[in-house]
Amino acid sequence: MNTPQHTRRLAAIVFTDIVGFSNLTEGDEVKALDLLAMQKQILQPIVQDFGGQWLKEMGDGLLLSFPSSHDAVRCAIQIQKAVLGIADLVLRIGVHQGDVVQTETDVLGSGVNIASRIETVAPPGGIAVSDKVQRDIAQNPDLTTQSIGFPKFKGIDDAFEVYCVTSAGLPVGTSHGKVVLPERFAKRKSFKFPFVLLVVLASAAVFLFLSSRGIDLSAIPSKSIAVLPFDNFAKGEVEENFADGLTEVITATLSKISELKVISRTSVMRYKGDDRPTSPEIAARLNVAHVLEGSVQRAGEQVRIVVQLIDAREDRHLWSETFDGKFSEVFGVQTRVATNVAAHLEASLTQQEQARIARKPTHNMKAYEHYLVLLQRGIVQIAKRELDTNLVLAEKIVQLDEQFAEAHAIIALCHLGYYWSGIERTEARLTLARESVAKAVGLAPEAPLVHTAKGYLHYWGLSEFDKALEEFTLARKMEPGASQHIEDMAWVQRAKGNLPLAFSSMSKALELNPQSDLILREMAFTHIVAKNYDQAIEILDRAILLNDSADYYGLKIDAIWARDGDPESAITFLKEAQRIVGRDKFLIHEHRLELARGNHEASLEAVELIRQDPYLSQNRVIPKALARAFVFERMGEAEKMKTELESGLEILKSMAEKNPIDPRVQMNMGLIYAMLGDSEQALMRGRQATALYPLIKNAVNSQRIHIQMGLIYLKLGQVEKCIEVLQTLKDKPLGMEVGELKTDIDWDPVREHGAFEFIVR
Repeated sequence: MNTPQHTRRLAAIVFTDIVGFSNLTEGDEVKALDLLAMQKQILQPIVQDFGGQWLKEMGDGLLLSFPSSHDAVRCAIQIQKAVLGIADLVLRIGVHQGDVVQTETDVLGSGVNIASRIETVAPPGGIAVSDKVQRDIAQNPDLTTQSIGFPKFKGIDDAFEVYCVTSAGLPVGTSHGKVVLPERFAKRKSFKFPFVLLVVLASAAVFLFLSSRGIDLSAIPSKSIAVLPFDNFAKGEVEENFADGLTEVITATLSKISELKVISRTSVMRYKGDDRPTSPEIAARLNVAHVLEGSVQRAGEQVRIVVQLIDAREDRHLWSETFDGKFSEVFGVQTRVATNVAAHLEASLTQQEQARIARKPTHNMKAYEHYLVLLQRGIVQIAKRELDTNLVLAEKIVQLDEQFAEAHAIIALCHLGYYWSGIERTEARLTLARESVAKAVGLAPEAPLVHTAKGYLHYWGLSEFDKALEEFTLARKMEPGASQHIEDMAWVQRAKGNLPLAFSSMSKALELNPQSDLILREMAFTHIVAKNYDQAIEILDRAILLNDSADYYGLKIDAIWARDGDPESAITFLKEAQRIVGRDKFLIHEHRLELARGNHEASLEAVELIRQDPYLSQNRVIPKALARAFVFERMGEAEKMKTELESGLEILKSMAEKNPIDPRVQMNMGLIYAMLGDSEQALMRGRQATALYPLIKNAVNSQRIHIQMGLIYLKLGQVEKCIEVLQTLKDKPLGMEVGELKTDIDWDPVREHGAFEFIVR
């Protein structure tokens, strides 16, 4: 009898599991199998990049091993980034360091067992690690964690502390009891300081912290405040939503007081968790004089809310109060908090402001719970997954309370998101948006969110920028301390082509939302449009420090390419971005840059790896077949090009049936017809696209459509017509496509013309 071969080794074990996979299998087995195949396709290259081993597949679960805890955790973070936003592919991940026994047919060991147990306490989309792993990675400043206590695991007698990885904005799971030291440490001596000494030391620490950063205390506006994330002392998602929602609502309530500077929730939520800096430190970073701290404990319909107002300059308590009562009384609490804060900060309230902070949006508390969830998710969205979820929640609110004006406003914003993003650019969506806006206005014309929705109807839906500005200005008057309204005004000002005014509004918004990576992203994008590439790159670096989003790296690639006019410098940074974030996030850029370099095979390889077909890039909707056709054209493979063009045309025709008024679809159909030599269809489709999106509609976003019209003329050999198009663009902001225009040989016939030189300079 042969003895089975086995090896024992120490390794970092990663265990993954797809959330809700069993239900998916029961509902749609084919879809479930496709999801497993997609998971394998996405995850295997990532595991390989971090030196991991793909040990075993167990249904929807994966067992992986790595030589070190650092590699395991970094790989787990990259995995969560890679699957973010993919429908149904939501993962829990557990990591532990321990023994693995590998036989010819299986992988065993206590390390495997513990990792699988740890995975069960990770939140959806999150990573949980054992105390052993946490100690290994603790010295890495970019690998941050938060304790969730000492969970009890079936089959494991020894209690150990579990942590959730908080790097890259990953979620934190539910705490398992009070986070305390294990019994073996409980006998250690504790040191007690006299209370007076503690006060002296605390005051000295605050002074030293502020002084060391050159903070001029007198320069901080005295009537300024940040509402820190409320602590949740109860377990469960409902209670957590309530705590976060209350933070948002109190922030919004204070924002209605014109004499107060109120920091946006986006910036303060970065300090959620037990490991946040001290209140004075946070205040210094946000440039405010005061912070409002709070805690929430909810059990069913009973709530306890504790709030305290702190002068962060002196670390001195100004006011505190405990509210005990029913959930239905929460509106009164919000009003009392706002009026007390205003009184202690010596901010006067007008009658209109008093009425606004006292307004109850609904009497249906179940509807209000759903509303709090929506506020946390973000109400202005363009991603399909987010739009789908928001629309379901908002419609559920309306079913509970048909008079809830803000819910109708959010429904309108969802329809407008589908329209603007091109997911469904139809008159039907616009009609639905109009109807919901009308309902919201009829119910509560005094609600800021109602005017936000009406503003986006004019902005995204109708391209009526002056009317949009009117609505956003009204919303700001009702909620002067909210950065969102200033941001909305900035986007419209940019669309009108008024870049100086847009920059000014963004700067004002940044004062109220100083840690918003989104505002920084939009500032950078606006600098690219204005051809201020160095400024754009500098700002993008700041945004990346706050959020290492692939989108920000992608913009930086475009800015480098446009600035240098050389694909080589851009591709150097591309490789760095792919190393940090993952190759799949930048395949579109890789395709374009390799094509510009003449590396045709590499360009084709990148296209094949793109998962979305057609893929969306900036203002373009490009079937992968069309991208391949561009490459084959450069290679002189006429037959292959024709085959791909015909395939791409069928995809676009199908899209045109669903989105007949999407200019991107029509323009790319025109480009395909031009490459096929059908001038009649090419010009008809191109002119239809420019008519749908004339330059007057959007001074920034419509530029790509008109550039493509010029390209159609060039493909048809009509150089003079192309020059006519270029002449119309001379006074328009255009920076996004400059890098590609500088290197694309298609533009060689007009490269020396003054109009083209003006565009790319």
